[in-house]
Amino acid sequence: MNYQLYEIIFFFVFIFLASYLSAAEVAIASFGSQKLEELKDKNDKTYPLFESIKLDSNTFFGTIQISTNLSLISASVLGFIIAIQIITPLFTGSDILFFNQYSKLLSSILAILVVSFLTMVFGILLPKVLGFKYSEQIGKAAIRSLILLTTLFKYPVKIVTGFSNFLLIPFKEKTSFSQTRISEDEIRILISEGVKSGSIDETEQEIIENIFEFNDLRANEVMVPRTEMVAININEDEMENAKIIIDSGHTIIPVYEESPDKIIGVIHTKDFMKTLVNGMNKPIRNLLGPVYFIPETKLISEVLKEMQNRGERIAIVTDEYGGTEGMISMEDILEEIVGELRDNTRREVKDYTILSDGKYFILGSMTIDDFNESFNKNLPYSDEYNTVAGFLADKTGKILNSGETFKYDDLNFELIKKIRQKMVQFKVYSDDESFSEKEKRE
Repeated sequence: MNYQLYEIIFFFVFIFLASYLSAAEVAIASFGSQKLEELKDKNDKTYPLFESIKLDSNTFFGTIQISTNLSLISASVLGFIIAIQIITPLFTGSDILFFNQYSKLLSSILAILVVSFLTMVFGILLPKVLGFKYSEQIGKAAIRSLILLTTLFKYPVKIVTGFSNFLLIPFKEKTSFSQTRISEDEIRILISEGVKSGSIDETEQEIIENIFEFNDLRANEVMVPRTEMVAININEDEMENAKIIIDSGHTIIPVYEESPDKIIGVIHTKDFMKTLVNGMNKPIRNLLGPVYFIPETKLISEVLKEMQNRGERIAIVTDEYGGTEGMISMEDILEEIVGELRDNTRREVKDYTILSDGKYFILGSMTIDDFNESFNKNLPYSDEYNTVAGFLADKTGKILNSGETFKYDDLNFELIKKIRQKMVQFKVYSDDESFSEKEKRE
C-alpha cells in the first residue's frame, strides 16, 4: 500500500513538473522585443535574465523541452502502472465471462485512455493556454528556476542534441529547439487572447485571419469571371468602344481581337481621356499597354508580389489551354485581406440592379424576404440562413467559386464576385421570360 502511495505521489509530481515547464516555455517564448523593452524601461530585475537567454536560446529551450518530455513519459509510465493495479481487479472479479477472460487487455486499453487524457490535459493543453494568458506573470516567476535547470543539464542536453544532429546528417538538417518559429495555431491562440484582453480589436483579428487564408487562395477563386469582364473589341466601332470605356468607371480595361480569348493589350482610361480632351483622336491600338497573363492555379500571394514588382494593376487569368478565364485586379487581391473596398464617389449600392439583357445583379447579403418580395418568388426559409448567399451555400453544400452556377427551379444563379469565403454578388436570370422585379411588372 505504501509503495502504491509513493507511485501516486510521484505521478502527480511528474505531472506538475510537465505542467510547470510547458506553461513556462510558452510564457517565455511569447516575450517579444517589445515586451522586453518594457521590462528594460521599468528597470525590471528579470530583464537581464531574459537577455541572457538570447546567448544560447537553443540550449535553454532544448533543456525545457527535453525535461518536459521526460516528465510526461515518467508520469505516463507511473500512471499506467497505477491504473492497471486499480482497474484489473475490477475486471477479474466480474461475473461477466468476457470481462474476466480479457481482463488484462481491457485494463491496459482503459489505462492507456485514462492516463493519456490526464497527461494531455494537465500536462500540455491547460498549461499552454495559461502560459499564453498569463505570460508575463508566469515568465517572470519561472525564469530563474529555468536558467538554473539549463545550467545543471547543459552538457546532457548538448550530448542528446549532438547525437540527434549526427542522425540528421543524411537529411542535411539540425536539431533546433529555438522558439523563433511559432505555429499558425499558436498565433491564432495569441490573437484570440489579445481580443479577449482588449489589446487587439476584432477588425485587426479579421485581417490577420484573412492573411492566413490568403496564402491558400488561387487566382481562379478571386478573379472576375470572363462573362463579367469589361473589355473592348479592337475591331468594333471607335465611338462604341469609347462609350464602354467611359461608362465602365474602371482605370484599366483589357482589349481583345476577335474574341476575349485573344487579349492583345490593356488601355488606361486616363490615356484615352487625355486624347479625347486634346482632340487628338488617336486609334485605340496606339494606346495599348502590355498584358500580364497568369495561370488560374497561381497562388494570389505570388500574383500580388509579381504585380508589385512589375507595377501592374490587373492580370488576365488563363486556363490550361491559354483561353481567358477572367481578370484579377490589385483591388480584388487587397479585398481578400482587408474586406470590401467601398468607393465614396459611387452611389449607394442597392440589393439588386437590372442589366441591359434583362438579367439582374443580386448582392449575396440580400435577405430571402427581400428577394421573394422584390421578384415575387418563393425561395425557402430556414433557421440555417437568411440571405441569398446563405441559401446557395446551404443548397450546394459549399462556397461557390467565381463563375460557378447553380439552378433552383427556374432561377439560375452565377457567382460574380467572391471575397475570401464570402459570396458577394450574383448574376440571376430565369428560364421564365416573365421574371422581373415586382415594381416593374406593376
